[in-house]
Amino acid sequence: MPRSKYTALEKLAILEEFKQANTSYAAFAKTFNIGAKSLKRWQTRYERDGIEGLEEARQNNHYSKELKLTAVLAYLAGEGTLEELTIKFGLHSHTQLRNWISRYNRDKTVTVSPSRKQVPTMSRKTTFEERIEVVEYVTKDKHSYSEAAEHFQVSYQQARLWVRKAESNGYPALMDNRGHRKQRDELTENEQLKLEIRQLKVQLKEKEIIEKFAKKLQELQHKG
Repeated sequence: MPRSKYTALEKLAILEEFKQANTSYAAFAKTFNIGAKSLKRWQTRYERDGIEGLEEARQNNHYSKELKLTAVLAYLAGEGTLEELTIKFGLHSHTQLRNWISRYNRDKTVTVSPSRKQVPTMSRKTTFEERIEVVEYVTKDKHSYSEAAEHFQVSYQQARLWVRKAESNGYPALMDNRGHRKQRDELTENEQLKLEIRQLKVQLKEKEIIEKFAKKLQELQHKG
């Protein structure tokens, strides 16, 4: 039977190996005794949410009542399938959305359990250095977007956006240009180099962790 649970880093190591394998989902999934649909779902979540997308659900603690209601009404209005809206609203799985829809149809309300910790939903002004610290809190220290939002008192959306920006265009993309290039262009060559080195150190640490888990997985696979 397929293994029921992998850690987020184990899933990431498997995805990295799959990227190099040049084979189908079904063929590669058999190597690790997992389902092809599971492998594809991991890849989709990682591309959308980074490392947090590979973590096991933790009681939906970052989904506000407003987001739940918006997602439910979008589905009832025919704005997308369960899978499409799951991706659009950054949900962990379409099962969550289905459950919210069922609850809404039953009592016309979607609530958040009072036992679940809430994270900030409103954006706040931040400095360039603060945004870098949020990104490194997620990428280097392996915290979730929700944890970063709570720790730095920013919104979940802000944390996720900054991580994605940094991954795509480097730390300079985190500068608050508000549609202008001037502030970013005023960085000296030395300042830009320091930012690149800082980000490279984070990436190298993450790469080292991934390779370590990939090696361990291969050893376990050979033993089995």
